[in-house]
Formats: sequence, C-alpha cells, structure tokens
Amino acid sequence: MRLNPNATERRTPIFTRTALALIIAANGLVLSGLSGCSYLAPYKAPVTQGNVMTTESVELLQAGLNQTQVRKLLGPPMGENAFNPYHWEYVFYTTDSDSNVEVRKQLIINFDQARYLTDWKVQEAKVDMQDEDTFFGL
Repeated sequence: MRLNPNATERRTPIFTRTALALIIAANGLVLSGLSGCSYLAPYKAPVTQGNVMTTESVELLQAGLNQTQVRKLLGPPMGENAFNPYHWEYVFYTTDSDSNVEVRKQLIINFDQARYLTDWKVQEAKVDMQDEDTFFGL
C-alpha cells in the first residue's frame, strides 16, 4: 500500500464535542455545589503564644528574688521594656479548646533599682482573637 503525503489521515476522536461539553458542564456543577459545603472549611491550627505560667510557678515568686532567679523560674519575659528594665511582662494565651491551662493570663513583675523583685500581679490578658469567617482568612 502506498502512502500519499498530501492526504490527511482522519482519526476518530475519543470524545465527541458534545460528550466533552457535557463532562465539563457536569464538573462545573459538581464543583460549584461543593464550594458551599461547610465540611470543606480549612483546618485552623490553634494559636498559642507566650510563656505557660502555672499556678505553682507564680506561687514560688517572693520579694527579694533577683532577675536571674525570676528568669530561671518563669523563663524569659515576653515583654521587656527597653526604657524600663525593671518592668517585665509575661503573657500567655491560646485558642486551643483542649488546653487545660487558663487561656489568657498576664503576669506583671516589677523590680527595684538593685534588680530585686518588689511586686507582681496576675491579671487576665487583654488579647482579642478575631474569628475569621472567610475561606482563606483574608
């Protein structure tokens, strides 16, 4: 059999244009239907920041401890004022509902000029966590 280079070979398509259009339309309907499903919400990792302050560690604070002893007891402060090195703040908050520690706590520590602990107070941290309702958090 002799091949003619000028002749075009006709191939039968796997899908006809109508079948291809139906598949694309069906996929579009499925994807648009799934976009409104609530079970497709992205995973939001819990946010935990700061130093975990246990009641036992705060109860061990006593007047007269120096800054090094307080740092070994509680860890490094989250807020150390550059203009007032005698004022430290420890903040802890989490959005994890499974956490068994208090979720928003703030510890304010003051030292004297010789860098010895004078007073401290524990209060609820003023952290406002905003819930994101959008898909990507934008």
